[in-house]
Amino acid sequence: MTDERADLILEILKTIQSDIAQIKREQVSMGVRLAAIEDHQRGIMTSIYGMQADITDLKNRVDRIERRLGLTDTEH
Repeated sequence: MTDERADLILEILKTIQSDIAQIKREQVSMGVRLAAIEDHQRGIMTSIYGMQADITDLKNRVDRIERRLGLTDTEH
């Protein structure tokens, strides 16, 4: 193999190595972003569960008020 061919191959390999390093950095960045999205989603789900509990409590209170006032339907 001539020196020119060896130098050309070396340059190509260096470029490939650089590209792979960039891909690895991007992959790490994507992992961090995905973790942030997952944390945000957990927070949203916690809020939704809290709202569902509040709605259930309010429904129970309305039902109790309706019973006390005699406003309940027999079909309930």
